[in-house]
Amino acid sequence: MGDVLRPRGIEEGRYGAGILLLPDKSLVHRGDWEGFHSTFKVSPDRDTAVTVACSADPPDNFRAADRLLAIWTK
Repeated sequence: MGDVLRPRGIEEGRYGAGILLLPDKSLVHRGDWEGFHSTFKVSPDRDTAVTVACSADPPDNFRAADRLLAIWTK
């Protein structure tokens, strides 16, 4: 888990069944498949979710999901 989270500035979290529970209580699922990268993130209050899929390499879909979630939860 640290290899996935630490490069993104996240030092703590819990992982199970493909879902990360981050310290702020948000939920994240990431995936890669044949050149595509995706992130699904649910807000801490569970009222908002965003999905980002991209084919850029290296992907920045995790940060994009954070930014989109910040826009929709303001």
